[in-house]
Amino acid sequence: MSEFIKPEHECPFEPKQYQCDCFIAPVGSFSWALIQLKLRKRVTRSVWVNCHENNEMYLAITPRVNNLAVEKDSAYAVDGVAVGTQYDYLTHIDLRNEHGNFVPWQPTQEDMMACDWQFFEDKVKPTPDSKPEPEVKPEPETPKTLKYNLVFDATPKAHSGAVLGALWSFEDPVIVESNLTKTYGYPYRVYWYGSQYSTSSANTIKIQFKGQIPELSNKTLIITVDGKKYNLGVLTEKSSNSTNVETHLRYAKGDTAEFGKLLEQAGKKYRFHCEWYE
Repeated sequence: MSEFIKPEHECPFEPKQYQCDCFIAPVGSFSWALIQLKLRKRVTRSVWVNCHENNEMYLAITPRVNNLAVEKDSAYAVDGVAVGTQYDYLTHIDLRNEHGNFVPWQPTQEDMMACDWQFFEDKVKPTPDSKPEPEVKPEPETPKTLKYNLVFDATPKAHSGAVLGALWSFEDPVIVESNLTKTYGYPYRVYWYGSQYSTSSANTIKIQFKGQIPELSNKTLIITVDGKKYNLGVLTEKSSNSTNVETHLRYAKGDTAEFGKLLEQAGKKYRFHCEWYE
């Protein structure tokens, strides 16, 4: 038997606690923990402590994400699922730790009968007496030769439901100027997967084109909005949909995260100047 199965960790069954027109969950019970997870709170158990008496493990709910596609070299593709296959990532509970690792979680009998559930709080790490010198990051070098140019107007929007606060996009941009799309495909959708997005796509930008586009794998993308330049570097992945009539470019380097924050300003119209350099 587990050493954690102790009377002080079990919820007392008192029927009077549940006699109400609405559902009541005693604080600290498993039912209470499930309600907090549905409210997007993080919970843990008092017995989930390390040698330093810190709760380093906790639970968090991961909401459903619809209309995803299997990407090249992903775990699904390695297991034999065709690249581009559409799927939904279903809602589930993750067991996470302070190092950012996580795994889908299911309760044990002990977890369901325990009454030591509580909110998880991040521990404030002590700051040293002397502040380290701030790291000076060199400015990214702007490539010399402009190869392709694309200017369009678009208004970002926030997605609702399970991906609320995690996914933004804009569709059907109005193209103002381009030497990229006269012969090749044209962009019709751009996604920003925020830091709260529940898959490996988090903190990336995806640009989707209708049709084929010239080779951009070794080109540096710089996007200028309202006079501010965002150097997204070279693309990290190029893929297609299941019918090979679309081209998808993914960026995750340089100023990608900073540019993504701009797209979180939903409802505001911007003019995007996209330039690919050699």
